[in-house]
Amino acid sequence: MDNDEVIMPFEGSSSKVNASPIPSQPLSYSKPVDDFKPLPTSPAYIFYLAVTAPHTDKYEVHGPAPSFRTLIPRIIDIASDSPAGLSKLKSLCTADDGWGGRVDNLAFDTEGFHTLILDGQRGSYTVLQVLAVENAEVKAVLPAPVYTVTRHGPLVNTLGPLVNTYTDEGGKSKLGTAQGMAATSAFVGAFAERKDALEAARKAMAAMAEGVEGVARTETMGQGAEGGVMLAARPGVSWQVKVLYKGEVFRSAREAAEAEGKAVEWRL
Repeated sequence: MDNDEVIMPFEGSSSKVNASPIPSQPLSYSKPVDDFKPLPTSPAYIFYLAVTAPHTDKYEVHGPAPSFRTLIPRIIDIASDSPAGLSKLKSLCTADDGWGGRVDNLAFDTEGFHTLILDGQRGSYTVLQVLAVENAEVKAVLPAPVYTVTRHGPLVNTLGPLVNTYTDEGGKSKLGTAQGMAATSAFVGAFAERKDALEAARKAMAAMAEGVEGVARTETMGQGAEGGVMLAARPGVSWQVKVLYKGEVFRSAREAAEAEGKAVEWRL
């Protein structure tokens, strides 16, 4: 794939008098608590699953999905690595039948949850967050590909000025590895049009690096409709904004299965 790459100084960085403090160590992730309040059910909402793993310093989003129900198979797949988390999920999927037994909680298909903590071994854990986004424009074009924008930073390299945005399998630091992805990542928005996604991405980058002097910025964007990544960096620290362009795989997979007369099951 040929990319359009532009390197430029960060706009306005040299004119700022009060520069934002630059962290010398990666920011720490604060463990949230479970939040089982029901999700909004308005037809205008789309849903993402954000997965944060502090022990490996990773953050990723899955979606968009037209309903919470279409996220459930992915949630179960991730939760299957955590016996405690899987047990917690089972309790959400079922309800007391009044006779000491459990029955399927049909409301869970639509109400879902906001935050589910999957505890692992030796203090590790993974955080599942369902992001309910009111966006009728994007929902109207699904399952066609749409743009998802996320932001990340400040990412800190504690071993030298070379900044690399990847972590190895165990989450251990290595020369040139920027850390802080789990603690500093966030969802920005979903967009049906590329120009709107790029505008939001540039605004997100400007907000993150505002007030920091000596910042250089790079935009690497795919040609045509493709997404890309925006980077801003100075020695020892960097920021990222990702513009992801992909189809809504949950809905398309479900529709394909139903077209073949197959039931889409997810029950635990």
